[in-house]
Amino acid sequence: MSFTIKDVARISGVSTSTVSLVISGKGYISESTRKKVQKVIDEYNYRPLRSARQLAANRTGNIGFIISDVHLSRSEAFYSRILLGAELEARNYDAYILLSTVPGDMTMPDDIPRFLKGRDVDGVIIAGSVSKLLINHIYNEKIPSVLIDYSIPGFDIDSVFMDNRQGIKLVVEHLVSQNISRIGFVGGSFYHPSIKERFEGFQVAMEKLGYGNISRNKKYHFIVDEETTASIGSQGAEKLVKTVKDIQAIICVNDTTASGCIQKLHSLNKKVPDDILVTGFDDVNYAALTNPSLSSVHVPKIEMGMGAMKMLMDRIENPERINQTQIVPVRLIKRTSSIIPSSE
Repeated sequence: MSFTIKDVARISGVSTSTVSLVISGKGYISESTRKKVQKVIDEYNYRPLRSARQLAANRTGNIGFIISDVHLSRSEAFYSRILLGAELEARNYDAYILLSTVPGDMTMPDDIPRFLKGRDVDGVIIAGSVSKLLINHIYNEKIPSVLIDYSIPGFDIDSVFMDNRQGIKLVVEHLVSQNISRIGFVGGSFYHPSIKERFEGFQVAMEKLGYGNISRNKKYHFIVDEETTASIGSQGAEKLVKTVKDIQAIICVNDTTASGCIQKLHSLNKKVPDDILVTGFDDVNYAALTNPSLSSVHVPKIEMGMGAMKMLMDRIENPERINQTQIVPVRLIKRTSSIIPSSE
């Protein structure tokens, strides 16, 4: 039979409630009693059940992980790695993750995950953009939370971002180093902060290298107020080839749009990289497998998930601390799609 809290209490000569107080570190217990109970715990190598520890600490041991169904279906390769990182880090805290998707256009309170309504979680991680209705509920209920790759003005919530502007700067410098200057940009809705930051990074980097006349020229942009999809990449490629006849490169806001861009260029008899160079962002697992292989800004997705979980656990333990924002470094992975072929 396993050694239980009742055994600890019996051998120590105290009540089970006293043992619980010693385990949780809460309430007043005399030093002599605490040492006596702790000695028994150590001698018999007693490990309280997870549920007992959480009950003593007034915790559920559960962490919510929320993502919109739109993001998960269109960017599964990206967000699944973030979820994996969060789950790996949760193990260090003996915590379980409860995953829930929410409608991308959520407007009804009924769509709020049940584990939030019932406070069945100690905190929540939100990956990507979600409706303000959900953020309002979490904020008003004072549920510890961390946002990944997302923020809403007016809400002071801990967040984790990748360095979007630096990533695009690396891409622009890589292209310009090959004497490429006529560069187009394909992106989506600025409702998502990362999309906006990547476009701003493109404009700033081009300006600093002396090509502001191009980055400010709208004919070099294809920005639509929609979720970034392969279709957006396809439309962007077609528009840029038609409006900028001598275009040399296309920077796509992520790998999904880049894949659509490359497919459309092929159908337009534009070879990548022979005729036009193409880059993506996020470096999802299929980027190296496309034809040609896709140059992309590598985002440490697992590390982002782990960082968000650490930040959330710290928030749970220190609810009054000031809000934090973590910017995760990125790096450019150069592959065939953005390297001018050798003339040899």
